[in-house]
Amino acid sequence: MNFRRLSDKELADFAANVVSQLGGTELKAINAAVRTALVAEIGTAPADLSVQSASASVAVAEKTAAVSTKNATRELVVERMSRVKGALLTGRASKDQYDLCGFDFRGPQSGPYIAQDPTDLSAIGFSNGVNQIKFKGNNRLNSVVYEVSRRQGDTGAWALLALTRKQVFTDTPVKPGQYHEYRVRAKAARTISNFSNSSMVYGMQ
Repeated sequence: MNFRRLSDKELADFAANVVSQLGGTELKAINAAVRTALVAEIGTAPADLSVQSASASVAVAEKTAAVSTKNATRELVVERMSRVKGALLTGRASKDQYDLCGFDFRGPQSGPYIAQDPTDLSAIGFSNGVNQIKFKGNNRLNSVVYEVSRRQGDTGAWALLALTRKQVFTDTPVKPGQYHEYRVRAKAARTISNFSNSSMVYGMQ
């Protein structure tokens, strides 16, 4: 069950149940202090979403504002539910603890880590023969290695430039002002992501 696709009312009820479970002792895989912090962070968002969803469905003059507020709250609830699910995963929770909340079970037996696509890659060239590349990894810490590829000219062949676990990379020495294009993908033990967007350097700062 994908909680991100639930209706507003269903998501509010789902989140309320998660809060109830966090307040108990059954989700023992999550540290008690973390459970308390998660409950505090979620706060009244599920109840607010329920009320705002009902308000948005009947509002006429204020419909646009009500729906906008409701959507922002929905995003908050989805993000907090993702954090709870992540805490269960970090704590290596058993399937029954996932079932208490209604999350899909993800344990060690659920398969290898799936490498996620890096995004938002950008590259800047400097006059001292240095090109600086940075990107968003979008992967769990130390779960993947990033392959940095480069080509010269927009019709040149791509070649593997480097492997790194960091989300920044310095390409040096390069000829200032020469065209270079970069892209990155993530590689886990058994899976490889798609490539990120590419970014070119032509010129210098």
